[in-house]
Amino acid sequence: MKHVRAAEWAVLLGGIGILLTIWRPWFSYGVTLEMFPPRNLTATVTGWDGLGWLMVTLLVLSAVLGIGLFFSFALNAGDAATLPFGATLGAVAVPTLIALMVVLFARPGLGLNLPASAVGIEPAGWVGAGSMVVLTAGSLVSIRNERTDGPSRAYSAPPARPAPPADPVGTAAS
Repeated sequence: MKHVRAAEWAVLLGGIGILLTIWRPWFSYGVTLEMFPPRNLTATVTGWDGLGWLMVTLLVLSAVLGIGLFFSFALNAGDAATLPFGATLGAVAVPTLIALMVVLFARPGLGLNLPASAVGIEPAGWVGAGSMVVLTAGSLVSIRNERTDGPSRAYSAPPARPAPPADPVGTAAS
């Protein structure tokens, strides 16, 4: 675990945060029934249901790649194990974060064709979005930080090539 840096810890926390909050309510819609006494009804939709299958797929993929990146560093795997996780996560996390912010602030109509202003964002939605920000930032820092110390980055020069044989009696082609 001594090879795990702050960036990988951030990626792990972001990935776990996404996986934990996607099952919680992200969006809500409340109405007040005018009766005596007035009653408030609230419909909530989890991230799993309210974000759409593509957004959920991208979030889960980002979280799984982030957790894989953390464990590949924790197990002190070489570049062959950490690079696929890091490069793929770096390529997936940024567009996923942008798409999530668009969806979050556009506030889907919850399948009821509601206006965006009528739909509220629940705390789990904010925590999930924050987790995606932390995961994305951690993945970009993890890719950027290329350390050269440590046993997984040790470099040994290849053996020297033997000298070419001497030209006997000058028979080289001219």
